[in-house]
Amino acid sequence: MRRLLLQTLFGIVIFNMTVKNTDAQNSNSKIESYFNEISKLNQLNGNILLARKGEVIANKSFGYADFATHKPNTSGVHFNLCSISKIFTSTAILQLRDKGKLSLDDHVAKYLPDFQFADITIKQLLTHTSGLPDLELFEDLVKQYPDTVITNINVIPELKKWKQGLYFKPGNQYRYNNIGYDLLAMAIEKITGSSFPVYLGKYIFKPARMNETYLSIYPNHYYFNDITCVKMHIQSHPYYDTTYSYADSSSRYKYTNYNFSGTQGNGNVISTIGDIMKFDQAFFSGRLLKPSTLEEAFTPLKLNNGETYYGRMDTYLGEGKMSYGLGWDIWEQPNSGKSVGHGGFMFGNATFYAHNLKNKQTIIIFDNTAGSEFGRIVTSANYLLNGDEPMEIRNSYSLAFVYGRTLVKQGPDAAASAFNSVKSDTAHYYLSEWEFNQLGGNLLYRSSFEGHDRFALEVFKINTFLFPASFNTYDSYAEGLRETGKKQEAIIMYQKSIALNPNSEEGKKNLEELLKK
Repeated sequence: MRRLLLQTLFGIVIFNMTVKNTDAQNSNSKIESYFNEISKLNQLNGNILLARKGEVIANKSFGYADFATHKPNTSGVHFNLCSISKIFTSTAILQLRDKGKLSLDDHVAKYLPDFQFADITIKQLLTHTSGLPDLELFEDLVKQYPDTVITNINVIPELKKWKQGLYFKPGNQYRYNNIGYDLLAMAIEKITGSSFPVYLGKYIFKPARMNETYLSIYPNHYYFNDITCVKMHIQSHPYYDTTYSYADSSSRYKYTNYNFSGTQGNGNVISTIGDIMKFDQAFFSGRLLKPSTLEEAFTPLKLNNGETYYGRMDTYLGEGKMSYGLGWDIWEQPNSGKSVGHGGFMFGNATFYAHNLKNKQTIIIFDNTAGSEFGRIVTSANYLLNGDEPMEIRNSYSLAFVYGRTLVKQGPDAAASAFNSVKSDTAHYYLSEWEFNQLGGNLLYRSSFEGHDRFALEVFKINTFLFPASFNTYDSYAEGLRETGKKQEAIIMYQKSIALNPNSEEGKKNLEELLKK
């Protein structure tokens, strides 16, 4: 009898293992199929790595690291992690706290005596609750010296010139802030007597075996000079020309992509998807921080009034809510539970890293075009890992692009004909008020060919016909008319916009200014 019972139990175990293996194989097959489809549609230009319980189940590359030379993306190319870098700054601070070198409730001025905001604590920098200004802090400096590359040396001197004070009492609100993480890096240097890059290398990158990771240092070990690093790409005119160019070659993106590229603490860690997976394994196995410290880092922020902060979901789409811990984004989703990680963005570059605490899943996705489908791909990866269907792959075309491309090449009449010939084909084409608005703004402000302003007005005008109940279409048309000197027409459009949205304070202000002239 006992032998029969043991055989039965053994059979049940084998059956359960077979079912689990079959489920995993089916899930992996779905993941493979999904990635093949988005590859065919060129919806991602970068790298993806997915893992379950530390085991890599997908490691794929898409598109080009450099469009000009057709250098392909591979798993070994380097990306600027952007704000994922904040995780390493947080880890360094928490390591020092665990060693008794600092307290999270210490005032920043204890370590940086020239820092004039005496009430701000280390923890408030970590949780983005300091009330400090962000990148706007350096606007006057860059206006005076347009080619300057800002480094951490500039932070405190520019704060001393800042006349507006804090945006709110520290701890009262959450307001995402890069400057605070630069200050944390400076505090780490003061406490340890070591440079921030050396500290990261010795206590985080080396223990995690992240041999392909470094912190960009201006002007010496600077990622712009790294031939293994991807180029960041943008489409200068995405609604009538899909040609890619380098983001740092555009004056529109110079401030964030060039002028602000020398800071440390908030960003500029350079790495690969493989090295982020190594970090994931080291971090969640307890090689870098104590388990109790990890739990503390993943606890949602509480504001001064005792309320737990929750904001809108970022990068992940669908249902759920989001908070912030000690340097970590925290997502809580009905289909997968609690995940922690961080997203990053620069113009022409999007990065994402998440670790599901319950299911021990890892998602790492980089895209050096910051493509429009990035959030949907991230969300779909999470769904697929948890046995759900991915988001529907969008393979329809924008009517704004159909209209804009034809407008620029052949003129308004041809554009109207092209638009009307396909507008009823909703299976393959979609209409977006926002995209038509973007097309008009692109033509008005970012184009330089002869007649671009006239074409912009055509776009704004047709948008009022397509979306007659939207105050924003009239407001944008009014702005275009005002910019091109058509005062009376602009007044009429502002009046129409305000009639649809009486709460438009900006519209009222613009109308009042026009009526005074």
